[in-house]
Amino acid sequence: MPEHYSLEKDVTLPIDIKAKVKKIADKYHSFTKKDIVVTSGIRTSQSQADAMYGKLSGGDKLTVYGQQTAAQKIRKIYDAAVKAKKTKDQIIADIKSEIDDQIKKQIYISKHLRKGAIDVRSRDMSNTEKDKLKLAAKGIAIKVILETTPPHFHLQL
Repeated sequence: MPEHYSLEKDVTLPIDIKAKVKKIADKYHSFTKKDIVVTSGIRTSQSQADAMYGKLSGGDKLTVYGQQTAAQKIRKIYDAAVKAKKTKDQIIADIKSEIDDQIKKQIYISKHLRKGAIDVRSRDMSNTEKDKLKLAAKGIAIKVILETTPPHFHLQL
């Protein structure tokens, strides 16, 4: 049986998460006859910093994060670095440093850092297909969040 999902370059998933992704993808395919694309899986603090830079530079206020104290600290670091005219690489390094400090305190800004989340591309889905993904994930994902910057589904597994 063919896989009904693909992984973007450099995306890695633990075996248990792969099994859940397969179930969701198979259900989604049965509803829509389409496959899903996983755009993110396990993240290091570096890849999390890159992702957060992308959100912040796109105008996101990080309000979707459950750990709001940690998220807003990262947002303040970003805002201060932009005001100081730091380069993109310097800003990402500052964000990574904060994420590393948070991890040392057992604070995880994202489930991606704990191998418990994936992102699924949504930009090419109709509203009906988005609804079908939510339905396919029901009972498998703990949480399904449709994010807009950049557009994707964040699934906590």
